[in-house]
Amino acid sequence: MPYTKYTMIILLALFVGCQYNSRPTAEALFYHTPSTLENYDLKKPDAKYFLPYVLEEISGMTYYQPGVIACIQDEDGKIFFYNHHKRELEKTIKFEGSGDYEGITCDGEKLYIVESNGDLHKIVLNDQGKIEKKKKYNTILKKSNDVEGLVYDPGTENLYLICKGDAGLGNKKTKGKAAYIFDLDKKEVKEKPAFKITKDDIKNFLEENKDFKYESNRINFNPSGIALHPTNGHFYIIASVGKLMLITDKKGNIKGSIPLDPRLLGQPEGICFAPNGDMFISSEGQGDKGYILKFNMN
Repeated sequence: MPYTKYTMIILLALFVGCQYNSRPTAEALFYHTPSTLENYDLKKPDAKYFLPYVLEEISGMTYYQPGVIACIQDEDGKIFFYNHHKRELEKTIKFEGSGDYEGITCDGEKLYIVESNGDLHKIVLNDQGKIEKKKKYNTILKKSNDVEGLVYDPGTENLYLICKGDAGLGNKKTKGKAAYIFDLDKKEVKEKPAFKITKDDIKNFLEENKDFKYESNRINFNPSGIALHPTNGHFYIIASVGKLMLITDKKGNIKGSIPLDPRLLGQPEGICFAPNGDMFISSEGQGDKGYILKFNMN
């Protein structure tokens, strides 16, 4: 029987639908985590905390005290202490004027905040939670490096700064995204990067573990936050551009990759861990309230 016009339209729609559905998903393309690191289900957060509008542009956070996450936002030189048990902002401390603040971390006592140009602020609070001392360090990093994340490593007692911009210093150009060490004894950034991650590094890791061929120029990974896992000692690096999380060792060798669902995390900017391994990822509000997602460690 000859096909009618409507039958042909239906067949064409079914064909197009099958073609569309056969396209690999982000999960199929970019998810590879060994069983030893499969501690979180990033598709199912265990809690969501909406933040006050003053943290619409939350840019970094660190686990400060039991139940309390210290947060910063892009423009104001303030630290916001959010109690996720009570779901409320407990207090705010101003440490500096306006700037471009991108990362915050804690060594157990002191707080450190980094600006996108690499400048570091050290904050010491007294027993009443007020600023007792503060110090600013100008580093060899520049605005072109675009520092996006900061984390304290208790193993080396140093800070790691992850860059979204240029990997090299000055006129030295190099591929990839770099992490630099701030030596807390010498109070300076080491000139040699602690590690670099290139698109080819990601491509090679995926091709070793997946059944796809990848084009490096189609892989986007611009870091927006970094955290150190309290039990396995790996870095967890998130990228808002590219919507990807990489798990690496201290030398930057990729051990796992997990795509971030843009429906859950519209603009992921900060990441931190509680001492028990529970993971928190923050997202800017994009015109609405910023928020934090909690993922319990399995």
